[in-house]
Amino acid sequence: MSAISLVGAAKDFGLRSLFADLDLHVGERDRLGLIGPNGAGKSTLLRVLAGLEPLDRGERRCHARTRVVLLDQEPRLDPSLTVLEQAFAGDGEAMALLRAYAGVSHQLALHPEDDQLLARLSALQHRMDGCQAWDLERRCREVLERLGIDAAHQERTIGELSGGNRRRVALAAALVAEPEVLLLDEPTNHLDAEGVEWLQSYLDRFAGALVLVTHDRYLLDRVTRRIVAVERGEARPYEGNYGTYLGLKAAEEEAEASTAAKLKGTLRRELAWLRQGPKARSTKQKARLQRIDALLEAPARQGRTSLAMAATARRIGKRAITAEGLAVAVGERTLLRDFSYDFSPEDRVGIIGPNGVGKSSLLEVISGRRPPSDGLLELGATVKLAYFDQHSDVLLAKDGKRKVIEVVQEAASRVQVDGVELTASQLLERFLFPPAQQHQPVAKLSGGERRRLHLCRLLIEAPNVLLLDEPTNDLDVHTLSVLEEFLDDFRGCVVVVSHDRWFLDRTVDRLFHFEDGRLERFEGNYSSWLERRAESPATAPGPAAAAPETAKRPAPSAKVPADGPRRRSFKEARELERLETELPQLEQQRRELEQHLAAPSGPDYARLEELTHELAALVERIDAAEERWLVLSELAA
Repeated sequence: MSAISLVGAAKDFGLRSLFADLDLHVGERDRLGLIGPNGAGKSTLLRVLAGLEPLDRGERRCHARTRVVLLDQEPRLDPSLTVLEQAFAGDGEAMALLRAYAGVSHQLALHPEDDQLLARLSALQHRMDGCQAWDLERRCREVLERLGIDAAHQERTIGELSGGNRRRVALAAALVAEPEVLLLDEPTNHLDAEGVEWLQSYLDRFAGALVLVTHDRYLLDRVTRRIVAVERGEARPYEGNYGTYLGLKAAEEEAEASTAAKLKGTLRRELAWLRQGPKARSTKQKARLQRIDALLEAPARQGRTSLAMAATARRIGKRAITAEGLAVAVGERTLLRDFSYDFSPEDRVGIIGPNGVGKSSLLEVISGRRPPSDGLLELGATVKLAYFDQHSDVLLAKDGKRKVIEVVQEAASRVQVDGVELTASQLLERFLFPPAQQHQPVAKLSGGERRRLHLCRLLIEAPNVLLLDEPTNDLDVHTLSVLEEFLDDFRGCVVVVSHDRWFLDRTVDRLFHFEDGRLERFEGNYSSWLERRAESPATAPGPAAAAPETAKRPAPSAKVPADGPRRRSFKEARELERLETELPQLEQQRRELEQHLAAPSGPDYARLEELTHELAALVERIDAAEERWLVLSELAA
């Protein structure tokens, strides 16, 4: 039975169709993930499912008693309410009683001798006992703490909170409401890794239907059981989680490429026939001419726009960044002390830790936006640094009225990319900004599109050191995949602050994690760090400034072993593929060398000695490759 159904649904934004003739059914226990490029209509589709956005055509079917809760990317909260009052703002008897109890308690504190208020409070307590509302309050406080809102912040008003904390409160309110259908739009934004891990376990236990839009591909892979890809005015369903979707999509694109190749061959033969002249084109061949017209139109329908991300090369010397005894402080609070490290030109470094410990502040110091409170920081003489911070809304504040193309032209009107000179317009097309959109004001772009424009603006300046602060926020999964491929080929130093586990596994091979004001070094990616932390939980860093109640509970990381053996990272999977290709080649080289040594030859002892040394080195290389292959092949795919 479906909790929500869309039948023949269509939604247009001006000349652009987001989706048309869409039939989508969300079952009572469904786990559905929506993916697609920024601006494709994922958030709009969520609002349609929630009943907050009207359809242009078709209908939405949902029982009047079905409770649907949407976490929007920009939630509307009442600034006058306290955090707890906002968390209880949902529907339901228990929540209504808790709101009433909080109001009467406040009045009674102002008028302690009012017998009527005391009687009302007693009656409310009795009713709350009957519907277990006290347990709801306990659970609400626990959810808030798990998402990073400690006990002290729970008594503040919404108006006093930062944007990140407001979004965490909105997420807590959506989870505590426990509706029949939960719609989440980028729920991991502003959560640290601890919060994301806890959210994943919470959604695993959620009893209702879930529709999820997220850039966190581990969350998407482990929570969803069906994927809907929204792109180019279509919404296509795929059974299975994100990993299954990737396999199906790869097979689909391979089939499309094969069809396109066959189509190209057929079209070539038909055009050759067409050029033979009027004699060959008799009236009996009218159908054949019509088929040629259809073939000529087909490639335009099958065309697929893809993001091409590239940067011009800039030489970097032997030294990128040197930190000696570095300290970072904000006001009276010291976030980091005594940090020393030489960042090499080819470093891939991830910086992790709970929210508020100083990750972004450290990047601001490295970028020169903030001076260190102590110690020394030096950049190499040839360093050209680019800082992709969290605040791409700076484009909106500074360039909101300017056209998209003007923002890029300000950096360079032309640029050399992969040996080809591109205009600003051509570069923007590579970043999926079609010519019509290039002349729109920046203010009309979605949050993800502004992030993509910000990235384009930085890369056109040809940096050789990249500082990325939460780069995955608001970017769609396809853009993230292309960004990861770009970083694979990037010739320079990369320093990443991120809570995105997939992105960290894919892009870094060394971590620094904050622990008691210091940065502890770990060689390996994020999955390896989680595995090490699970083996020795006593040494794992916990949430900063955790409330006493939180400190007594086991950390979410204790659940990591339940996921089974460590999964093979993207880099390790690629390394395994390379070894499987390389090992047979190495074996063939060994056989050829052995044949040369066994063959009768003249008294060329120098050549024999050379071949012997070459064979010994090759055998040693094969042994090392086989040992590495065994290690990688035993990891879970």
